[in-house]
Amino acid sequence: MTVDTPVLGNRLNERKTPVALPPHLRLANIEPATTGSRNAPRKPTFNRALMDARTAQHAKSILESEGASMHSSSLTWDVTVKALKRITNMKIILKGIMCADDAELAVAHGADAIVVSNHGGRQLDCTKSTLEVLPEIAASVRKRIPVIFDGGVRRGHDVLKAMCLGADLVLVGRPILWGLGYNGQEGVEICVNILEREFSRAMALVGVTSVKELGPHLIARKRDLLAISRL
Repeated sequence: MTVDTPVLGNRLNERKTPVALPPHLRLANIEPATTGSRNAPRKPTFNRALMDARTAQHAKSILESEGASMHSSSLTWDVTVKALKRITNMKIILKGIMCADDAELAVAHGADAIVVSNHGGRQLDCTKSTLEVLPEIAASVRKRIPVIFDGGVRRGHDVLKAMCLGADLVLVGRPILWGLGYNGQEGVEICVNILEREFSRAMALVGVTSVKELGPHLIARKRDLLAISRL
């Protein structure tokens, strides 16, 4: 469950070029596979329309007319996770955790895992990177639930860095889409194999033979190097 989108951020690129699926694609988990849905004109979501609201009153009118279709800002720690756990046997994973306090709340309220993610930087401009906040979050969680890492993973050594700083799992998005666009399933397999080989080489070159040996001692951070240079 994504927890960092009570409203959409001020996404300038999406405001300039609204995103709408082409006619031959559909949201399989939302749109029924009917002829009507395939032929219906595609348009941006009402959540995106809210970004163009010029006044508070205009925003209010959009919310009143399309409230059931909008991102919800009514989710709470005390109610939402418990309610989800009552109605499903699926794991409840909270995506969008960016500080140690929220990670601690996720554990306390029964989340099965968290994803350290800043929504690709699209929600709040100038926010911290996920790699910056990962160590403090991992330290707060203390292995009680899996910490999953998200954001900017392009090479195998990006996976290594995230795991050194406390990630249990690493999500890879855009490179997989590039592989899919290149050559379907085979392209995705090529992409995954490249990442695996790069990760394996990076492990060998830092002198470890198991992911259990990865840790922050293998990472030199710029701020630490600057502090040393001032001594």
